[in-house]
Amino acid sequence: MANVDAVQYYQAALKQGQREYRNCVHRGHYPYIQSLQQVRQAPLSQIALGAMEIPIYLIVGSTQDARCNSFSPGFYPLLGTDSEFALKWINLCTAQLTEGIHDPIKCYEYLGRFYVEEGNKRVSVLKSLGSATIRAEVIRLMPEASDDITVKIYMEFLDFYRHTKCWGVHFSDLGCYAALQAALGYAKDEEWPEDFQRKFKRHYFSFRNSFYRLGGAELGLTTGDALLRWLSFHSGAEFLSMEAEDYRQTLSAVWKELCVYTEDQPIAVSLAPAKEEKKPAGAALLSFAKKKLRCAFLFQNNTQTSAWTAAHDKGRIHLEEVLGDSVKTLCYYDVEPAEADSLLEQAVAEGAELVFTTSVSFMDAALRVAVKYPKVRFMNCSIDQPYVNVKAYYFRVYEAKFITGAIAGALSKTGRVGYVGSYPIMGVPASINAFALGAALTNPDIRIDLRWHCLPGDCMEEFRRQGITLLSDRDYIAEHPQGAQGLSRLGPDGKPKLLASPTWLWGEFYVRIVRELLQDPRRVPLAGDSDKAINYWWGMNSGVVDLELSPDLSEGTRELARILQTGIQSGVIQPFQRHIVTQDGRVVNDGAQSLSMEEILKMDWLCDRVDGCLPAYEDVLPVAQPTVRRLGINRKLIPPEEASV
Repeated sequence: MANVDAVQYYQAALKQGQREYRNCVHRGHYPYIQSLQQVRQAPLSQIALGAMEIPIYLIVGSTQDARCNSFSPGFYPLLGTDSEFALKWINLCTAQLTEGIHDPIKCYEYLGRFYVEEGNKRVSVLKSLGSATIRAEVIRLMPEASDDITVKIYMEFLDFYRHTKCWGVHFSDLGCYAALQAALGYAKDEEWPEDFQRKFKRHYFSFRNSFYRLGGAELGLTTGDALLRWLSFHSGAEFLSMEAEDYRQTLSAVWKELCVYTEDQPIAVSLAPAKEEKKPAGAALLSFAKKKLRCAFLFQNNTQTSAWTAAHDKGRIHLEEVLGDSVKTLCYYDVEPAEADSLLEQAVAEGAELVFTTSVSFMDAALRVAVKYPKVRFMNCSIDQPYVNVKAYYFRVYEAKFITGAIAGALSKTGRVGYVGSYPIMGVPASINAFALGAALTNPDIRIDLRWHCLPGDCMEEFRRQGITLLSDRDYIAEHPQGAQGLSRLGPDGKPKLLASPTWLWGEFYVRIVRELLQDPRRVPLAGDSDKAINYWWGMNSGVVDLELSPDLSEGTRELARILQTGIQSGVIQPFQRHIVTQDGRVVNDGAQSLSMEEILKMDWLCDRVDGCLPAYEDVLPVAQPTVRRLGINRKLIPPEEASV
């Protein structure tokens, strides 16, 4: 006799299945479980994995087409209560409620999902009763190796599974499994102990439930995608110590980050400050008099040892000089990335409402602290960062490099100019190419000999050996004038003499951001008010990039620089609106239009005027690797940092 409870369970499961069916039809989705015959490649090699517990939510279909129309996509029944199907389902449910179902189902695993050969109704019953796993005899169907991204990701999953024995962790991109292992404190090829496997599975399942209850199914992300994004704001230790309610709260706090992550264009780029509203002088002074703003600055070094820190600190001082009592700055020097979290917390405790972190090495700490304080604005000196909670800022220095390139072409006596790049990161190839195109503007036969500070060796010695005396090196910093700076000429004594250089006016940026915030906080929106990640990438037309010109330059050369700078500021001259051929002969621009800002920022090629190449991550010096990992032009191809317990 059928158990009364079993009948009620079937009726409830039927309602759930019908609801799921209607929702799928309404959205134009397939309303039944999948058929393995429709999704697999054929023929496929088979590997018997034996009996094991598998997550029920990963069972998505059947090997038998005739069975598919009996179930909704979630394996809930669709046939009426008077059907033979319903009677068998209810009898199985009765058996489970009284003594338990002990026979394992038989299924095939293909690309990380399971398709039932025997036991479809057992899956449906246990799913409806709330079971998380089911015993199964599993046969793996191995896809043929191919360039298909799904297959490549699956091959990474197989390596992950070999060391972790964890089903259900799926990603939408390559490299994510190793990144997850590193975030949890394990190297890519390190075995997970059984107790850690159980702990991870338990917490992952809780995280998954919270993610889907908040609407994760609508985002187009896998649970693995969401977890890896979440781990940008929390540590692996936190993940393994939280309760279900903690996951719900922390996911809610970063929900906009997850939404932005799914967009094709998650970043809104600000190319210039908003036009200031003209107010009577008295009204403007009164407005500032009523508002006070505390800004914190985190520096990785100090002004005596780092030109980068000296330039940013000069900008901070300029901010205080221009805005006077309307702003107060808090400074933290010589900050190690490991202590950045505590110092950011301290800055907030001391009343900071706007925090500038002046090194990309602080981005992770800024992300972690920013989600705790949604009413504080955090900014990081970097570019191409898809985060709502931390805004990125950087300058279009390639515009000034174009001008110094034109000066170099005009001054070159040998037709060869040296160029020393910093790191192969976003924006640097644009500066190299802009310099080369500017040089070609004034010297059609020019060649640019490219070297790198991030590679072993002495660039200056190599230039001297080749007889190259005109070269472009790090940009000029007045507070640290030692060494080759900007565009320089090496004298007989081997010492460089500055001719021209881009200058970074960080103070102008800080003043404009703080002034906009004082005038109208909506101009610098909080994370909760942003629909996209905001990246500031201002240039010469914003007054944040200028030129330092030697008085020894001829009047004609100085006038050339002035004309080019005026043209760039007005938009009449665009460095990349010209015929451009890459080193391998590709025409990337026919000269009829300019390149888009995204194309400029993410350049991964060098023009045919340049002799040299972009160094690979594994070739750069260890000191440069953290920056290249975070901002590198090919950073998605860089393997994640390895970690060990």
